[in-house]
Amino acid sequence: MTEILYMKDAESNYIKEFDAKVVKRGEDYVVLDKTAFYAEAGGQPTDKGVLGWEGGESSVRKVKKDKGTVRHFVDPVPEADDVHGELDWERRYALMRMHTAQHVVSGVVYDLFEARTVGNQIHGNRSRIDFHPVSFEENDLKVIEETCNNVISKDIPVSIYEEDRDVLEEKMGKQRYIMDLIPKSIRRLRVIQIGDFDICPCGGTHVRNTSELGKVHVLGRRSKGADRERLTYELV
Repeated sequence: MTEILYMKDAESNYIKEFDAKVVKRGEDYVVLDKTAFYAEAGGQPTDKGVLGWEGGESSVRKVKKDKGTVRHFVDPVPEADDVHGELDWERRYALMRMHTAQHVVSGVVYDLFEARTVGNQIHGNRSRIDFHPVSFEENDLKVIEETCNNVISKDIPVSIYEEDRDVLEEKMGKQRYIMDLIPKSIRRLRVIQIGDFDICPCGGTHVRNTSELGKVHVLGRRSKGADRERLTYELV
């Protein structure tokens, strides 16, 4: 099992480089004993970057996780057992900002419309979130945007920690996240908490404080079926 370096707390999300050992090689991938690369999941894309060693370097094209095994798909496969990983930090930080903003937008929409997030896709330049049940009017988009930016302007710290599932469910109460999406066999959950504003389980990468987000600009809405709406947004 690979040790995931960014899982511990908010500060660990800022690890830009690390040393690791290759524990398995495939035709086009390696498995490391530890990593700071994010494996594509939960609507957040894979991290990219490089693995270097004395006399050589590989490009990390994508990262996938399956049953605790994290595969780094690389070109070429490292020749050495000891490697030094470096993230494409501009890409990672953009995704961190956008994912934290997604929590803000989702929290605001739940508070205003009691609509839950039922899907999302994070990108570095713009992202989308699907909500249900809701049918937005055009003037709702301005209200959502203004409310999000009011939350962000309060410079709220973002905490990352683990919590027992039962305790988290009590903390969340009637919150926006559908806990049934997580297998009941998982009893310890990684939690993202934005001050007193929002709390929910999440395995993604995030910034330390809402002050790093800039401002949310809602680009538009699109119907995705009965009582299901998609919002697209960017950070400016």
